[in-house]
Amino acid sequence: MNETNNSKKILEVHNPNSNTAYIDISSPIQMTLEYCSGLSDDDFINIFMFSLGQNSYHKINKNSALSKFNSRELHRHNFFELMIILEGDVIQQIEGNDYHYSTGSCCIINRNIKHREKFYDKAKILFIGMSSEFILQLISEQENFYHHDNQPDNNFVFNFLKENILSDEQKNYLDIFPSFKNKNSMEELHDISEELIHLILSTSFGTIYGIKYNICKLFSYLNNKELFHATPVSLHTSADLFLFSRINHLLEDTNGSLNRKELSQLLNYSGNYINTVVKRYSGMCLFDYSLTYSLKKAAKLLESTDIPISSIAQSLNFTNRTHFYNLFKGKYGMTPGEYRKLRYK
Repeated sequence: MNETNNSKKILEVHNPNSNTAYIDISSPIQMTLEYCSGLSDDDFINIFMFSLGQNSYHKINKNSALSKFNSRELHRHNFFELMIILEGDVIQQIEGNDYHYSTGSCCIINRNIKHREKFYDKAKILFIGMSSEFILQLISEQENFYHHDNQPDNNFVFNFLKENILSDEQKNYLDIFPSFKNKNSMEELHDISEELIHLILSTSFGTIYGIKYNICKLFSYLNNKELFHATPVSLHTSADLFLFSRINHLLEDTNGSLNRKELSQLLNYSGNYINTVVKRYSGMCLFDYSLTYSLKKAAKLLESTDIPISSIAQSLNFTNRTHFYNLFKGKYGMTPGEYRKLRYK
């Protein structure tokens, strides 16, 4: 491993040989960019750390070292950590459970959770560490700047951070998952990340204000409910329930139109395993469970629009009108026409 001499000024590790290492942050904000080229003997991991006016570099060579990196002890820290998957897929191991994170997804870890990231293929991750004081300052400045009646809309990222700062006992994290239609998430995340790294490495007067602006810009982007799903996750949530939550998000985004192969590609699990998880938590196979989202969308369109029933069925990929009517009646106890007469506004 290669490293510069000033890495300890950025993060200080305590009890590195214990079951849980503890990491202190030495500045209000810190960023770590990790790149894994793969897991063969010729591959490597590059680790770049950035803090205000400081930086360090590590390089881990050879597969044996990579294996050691993946099997290192869990750690926790005195700061909040936002993980952004810029490329590839990684595993975030949280107190014994493995959670898969794919390109464009994010995770915010609070100060009490033991965790570590694990590479199993080519990937690039950005970590943004923020002290409690830095976050409270952002929240306070936001609240003091605007008149009470003109406060910006609530931001679930800030709310999560604020709640965790007020309680040292909470052990949860925030899962942030891009919606199906969010095809450009990586472009925006890359742009904000690059600007933050540039600013953090800068020593110009007023740089801190640019950093604060871009953190708020990032949180505002992640707060867009049309583009991301944010779910607070407690430690008792199993990896399968976590996966089922993401399946639900994707089916809701697409009105149940995704098939097993498409979900497999999006979630990086086999189609058979996805079907098993869905059946475990819903009692239905994936195909039947997906239909409930299609029918839910049909009911919503019947309630709120005057679109012809046949057009609604066609838009939701029901090619057989009789089949659609039978499924709808089975779920809602009445035909689509009867439902519309009762509910249409």
